[in-house]
Amino acid sequence: MSPVDIFSRLVAGLALCSGFSAAAQTSPEATATKNSTELQADEMNYEEATDTLKAIGRVEVTRDGRVLLADTVTYNQGTDIAVATGNVSMLDKNGTVMFFDRLEMKGDLKEGFAKEVRVLLADKSRLTSREFRRTEGRYNEMSQATYSACDIVCEDLAPIWQIKASRVQYDEEAEMVYYRNARVELLGIPMFYTPYLAHPDPTSGRKSGLLLPIISGGRNLGLSYAQPYYINISPDKDATLSPLITTSAGKGMTGEYRQRFGSGEFQLFGSVVGDDADSSKDARGHLRGRARWDMDDKWRSGADVHLASDRTYLRRYNFEAPTWLTTNAYAERFSSHSYFSANTYHFQRQRRTVAVGTTPIIAPLLQYNYVGDQTGRSGYFSADANALVLLREEGSDSNRLSAKVGWTLPYTSPLGDIYMLRTTLRTDGYYVRDVARLSRNDTFTGTAGRVLPEASLEWRFPLVRNDGNAHQLLEPIVMGVVSPTEQNPEKIPNEDSRDLEFDDTNLFDTQRVSGLDRVEGGARVNYGLRWSAYGARGGSVASFIGQSYRFNRDNTFTPISGLSEKLSDIVGRIDAAPNPYVNLLYRFRLNKDSLGSRRNEFGATLGPEISRLGVSYIFLKQDPTNRALGEREELFTSFSTRLTKYWSLNASHRQDLSPNGGRIRTAFGFTYEDECSIFGLDIADDNTQDRDFKRGLTVLLRFNLKTIGDIKFNTGVGAQK
Repeated sequence: MSPVDIFSRLVAGLALCSGFSAAAQTSPEATATKNSTELQADEMNYEEATDTLKAIGRVEVTRDGRVLLADTVTYNQGTDIAVATGNVSMLDKNGTVMFFDRLEMKGDLKEGFAKEVRVLLADKSRLTSREFRRTEGRYNEMSQATYSACDIVCEDLAPIWQIKASRVQYDEEAEMVYYRNARVELLGIPMFYTPYLAHPDPTSGRKSGLLLPIISGGRNLGLSYAQPYYINISPDKDATLSPLITTSAGKGMTGEYRQRFGSGEFQLFGSVVGDDADSSKDARGHLRGRARWDMDDKWRSGADVHLASDRTYLRRYNFEAPTWLTTNAYAERFSSHSYFSANTYHFQRQRRTVAVGTTPIIAPLLQYNYVGDQTGRSGYFSADANALVLLREEGSDSNRLSAKVGWTLPYTSPLGDIYMLRTTLRTDGYYVRDVARLSRNDTFTGTAGRVLPEASLEWRFPLVRNDGNAHQLLEPIVMGVVSPTEQNPEKIPNEDSRDLEFDDTNLFDTQRVSGLDRVEGGARVNYGLRWSAYGARGGSVASFIGQSYRFNRDNTFTPISGLSEKLSDIVGRIDAAPNPYVNLLYRFRLNKDSLGSRRNEFGATLGPEISRLGVSYIFLKQDPTNRALGEREELFTSFSTRLTKYWSLNASHRQDLSPNGGRIRTAFGFTYEDECSIFGLDIADDNTQDRDFKRGLTVLLRFNLKTIGDIKFNTGVGAQK
């Protein structure tokens, strides 16, 4: 056997030895074969008496991107043992560096031994061991092993955290790593101990097994313990089951299933909990799912599911809890000029204000949109269609069919002013059941419809000025719209046009109502002025102010909407960013007569990222026709700063400024982050309560050991009113 072959096998053996220590930071790569080996040394000797080959002085062996360095390397062909001594180190191709005082390997690579092993992984984390031993060609064992991702500041000081184990074994065939007597130490103090721990070699892919438990405590659940178990079903699907035990809210189970297809994906998550204290109560739970399927280059379909057994379950058991839970199934088609979608919807409200039986189910909602090409100066055509079936257990039902065709002609004059002429014709047909008619104090079942022709002309004249210091834009805008009046009969229920917010974003819409059930009619003129400036050295400011005038009143709009009279409220906004550290936004809607505020919205972000203050304020006038929506005035402030290189602080406060308001939520936290860990303390005082969801103080203590994972302790104390 040649010297080069001997050292080639030695380096290959070292690579195997280092595999489990570096595997946690790398991904599997294709194994190179038949690569050449380069050997360099000051001196090469062969002792025939002992049948020993020796490389002496600055020995360097390179193979497959790995480099072995040593003062001396010997190989005894009789005993088939290779030994590297003196400043032994090996650089792996992923950046991991291993250091040995002495390394011995059998020529068949099935057995090996080393002392005082030190490993510097590619992510700068460190692994040390008193002894290393390889046996049976598959087991790599390290005794008295220590692992940490923290920098060593002083040899006499313990790192911020480290993991110690009496023995670590890597089984190459099973692709598993086993720990004996493992403990986690913080600043040298043992914090967690387990006699046995096992996990897959991260390069081996997914394997079934236990995950880290989740332990928490709070005013809503008491003490709780969840133990996730991961199930690797196949390369394209997996599942996680997690039994849950609480001291105050019963026992249960959460589960998640995930699957990927060649053209889509599917994910389902849910939970179920029983009440130990009262067996007569039904089990509580929730279900949340998502599916996507790309059928071809034009068609796509999917579904989103979100259901809960009752209105407080999600918040009490610490799941995401939006105000409305929406279940939706859909299909859609895209093309260069058109779009089609089919949807079904089911809603669940998570607050008390809506009776369960009055929540609608939509099955289906069909939508089609088409925009044609513009040919020369002749403009372009468009078409829209909509079909809706809306059903309720209690209350009115609505079936709607709507179609609209339009023609648009854009034009830019030689002076630079811009014109946009639009004409549309829309027809709506309805079949409804049990629609309340206030004027007759009865309900209506039958058909209804309307025809709505509409024409509009918009004019803009952008004026630009550049004086060298700033680039300015001044743009007056005027739009005239004509359509029939009194197009909202009581026979047509208002299902999708209830949420109207008149502001600067929809002033120039021909229809400022949302949805299709209500229409804006009559002749009106919308006008506004836009101005913006951009500094040559940075900084900008943009503003807009506008108003609308109609030639007849429209009973479609409530008095608080700002559109019920001939002259509308005044709307506008100001955006200012004079430098990278200041961003200001102000949006307003003012009463046309008194200039009193109907809506005020202010936001500011001040300071660099290292120390930043945020403020937002909103004011909404009460709608006298809807007492359920009272006057709203709210202030939110937030502050974050980096106190030192490692310490940062954050705080926030939300306050209801209305006469009967008060504090909503206050939060405060510290975070420490260095090269190997994140420690955080977050305290939040929530002043909201809903039935069995209790208000009070919540404390969250976070530990993130970088390269390892998160440990969280969550507890809640305080009022339980």
